[in-house]
Amino acid sequence: MPVELKPTFTELCDGSIDRYRHGRVLLAAHVIALFRVDRDWATEHLLPHFDWQLSEHEARAAWEGFLWSPRLYRPLMEALKGPFLESARHYETLDKHRVQYASLLTFAALDPGDTFTSSELARAVRALPPEGLRYAANALVNALEGAGDQRADYWRNRVTPFINNLWPKGHDVMTPVIAEALSRLCVAAGGAFSEAIVMLRAWLQPLGHPGTAVRMLHKADLCRTFPEHALDFLSLVIGEQTQWPPAELSECLEAIRTTAPALEEDPRHEQLLTYLRLHGRV
Repeated sequence: MPVELKPTFTELCDGSIDRYRHGRVLLAAHVIALFRVDRDWATEHLLPHFDWQLSEHEARAAWEGFLWSPRLYRPLMEALKGPFLESARHYETLDKHRVQYASLLTFAALDPGDTFTSSELARAVRALPPEGLRYAANALVNALEGAGDQRADYWRNRVTPFINNLWPKGHDVMTPVIAEALSRLCVAAGGAFSEAIVMLRAWLQPLGHPGTAVRMLHKADLCRTFPEHALDFLSLVIGEQTQWPPAELSECLEAIRTTAPALEEDPRHEQLLTYLRLHGRV
């Protein structure tokens, strides 16, 4: 760090001076760069402001600054591991940066390396409220979609351990919004769609607006690749609560019927056709 800047930055990090808090927020936004340039200075003067145990007000400000544009820089995460994980218990305090935190925690859990243990991550993920879990599920979808042709492997090697080891199992978090996110997660698994359905089936439920998930299902041509599991999926996410048939539902059922003709006699297929007829879509 330039010698001429260090005294100014050090003064800004004086937590006893409230009027400098906005300056500390800006420093926190650049903590990765500062940590890389002068680890000793950052560790002594800046990182303590991220510690919820020392000051909740200071920690909230520091994390808000960092979460403006968060990145997983492993050496910094090792230094901030405790406060980072504890932020899950202060989720509501993070205000408009809650989405970024839930997403960052999810990406950290997908590639924990030697920084985090499974039990540490499980405590943090399970401390998230339902809203945070929805954002975590959205982050899983984004991660899978970003895996491209490697989606199936990513599902098996990254997402499956996340669901098995970290995701909460209580019925109190089986909300419609989480079910919607997990329905998209199933489809995002691509070549591992059948495995995803088996794993997440208990979480799926009739949705008010399943259009996005059904559109993804149709676009990925999973009804032809996995007709049995696709039919099961559609029967789970479409029901009395569904306000209007998804535009692609008829095409999905046709793809299932032509690929696996025997499924046309399946009660689930018949029920979905009846649903379409009731809404004048057949």
